[in-house]
Amino acid sequence: MLETYFSASKMLGHLRSGPSGPYLDRFAAALEQQGYGHATAVRYLRAAAHVGHVMAEQGAGLTDIDLAAFGEHLRSCRCPRAKGGRRNHHTIYGARLFRRHLVEIGVCRPAAAIAAPAELQVVADFKAWLRKHRGASYATIRLYARDAAGMMTALGSDPTGWGPADVRGHFMACASKCRSGTIEKMTTSLRAFLRYLVVEGRCRAGLDSAVPTYAHWQLADMPRNLSAEQVSWLIAACDGDTSARRRDRAIVLLLARLGLRAGDVAQLRLADIEWETGSLRVTGKSRTEVRLPLPQDVGEAIAGYLECRPSCRNDRVFLRTIAPCRPFENGDGISSVVRRAMKRAGIMTPVKGAHVLRHTAATEMLRHGVPLEKIGLVLRHRGIDTTARYAKADVALLKRVAQPWPEAL
Repeated sequence: MLETYFSASKMLGHLRSGPSGPYLDRFAAALEQQGYGHATAVRYLRAAAHVGHVMAEQGAGLTDIDLAAFGEHLRSCRCPRAKGGRRNHHTIYGARLFRRHLVEIGVCRPAAAIAAPAELQVVADFKAWLRKHRGASYATIRLYARDAAGMMTALGSDPTGWGPADVRGHFMACASKCRSGTIEKMTTSLRAFLRYLVVEGRCRAGLDSAVPTYAHWQLADMPRNLSAEQVSWLIAACDGDTSARRRDRAIVLLLARLGLRAGDVAQLRLADIEWETGSLRVTGKSRTEVRLPLPQDVGEAIAGYLECRPSCRNDRVFLRTIAPCRPFENGDGISSVVRRAMKRAGIMTPVKGAHVLRHTAATEMLRHGVPLEKIGLVLRHRGIDTTARYAKADVALLKRVAQPWPEAL
């Protein structure tokens, strides 16, 4: 396998004769399978050979690769075959990947995990409750647990001694360092945590009311959306036959036509696409599963991407294009795809990302005469009030229903 990346017999002999030699062919095959480019794989293979020699000189061997010691060696490295840089990202990261590979095949012992501070049991129980009874996503659980742990650190590990003044003081201290969006999320997470503690009998009742309400008028702002012309520009910016462009086109069409959330697209699996019935299964917030119609252009875009999709054992539909090829961890990656496409299309808007296409899909449905109730079903809103905000974007409709202002007597 090394012959794929090196042609000189002298270099091949050097690589295979070193301490890392018996494992470099399998490591090269793993790099190719994970989608690393030729030049990058060459750097990582050189780093793997380098770390083997350094460990042998220090008497450690490959069973106990010390990346910290290797990093110190690189500071003053004068190894004659350390081509391509001694102290750079590729050398250090390549050694880390090689060590991980050796751990996977049972050659190297796993590094002793650094002892992390033990999580408070009440926070761990709160996370389990959110997962089991609220069906919360990983991102939501992480956010709520962070705020809950911060409150316990500030007020003490025994909630039975907390008072309204303590809770309010902690909230005000945190809010003074945060922006409006963070304050709103913290209000929700702290109230949820305090209500959980009340149900479990761990604190006095009514403490959730001590968390102040942030002054924000719900549904007061206008939905941010793109025009039909801008959507066409955005889709055109994803034209191309490469795997990345086909993926971007499918993602943009899913968001713009069906109004999916970024997290919905990131979590979409191959089994969720029902080609025979022309429908799509989507599991959104609170693990609620719905079936949505699969438009023709969206289905064709997904099929076009699957034709050149990199091979991956994971069944997620959309994969990252940067090695190692793996699914998006959350909706942030999907929003990054949209932001890059908007930049290519030359679209300048105050708000960028996947959610602006959700607003666009809702606004377009309304302008085409789709009732608010059906729009709410497609967007999976819990209440009609959330969907009603889009009525403000249809100026023509507002003109028909607006009442004349009474003249002053």
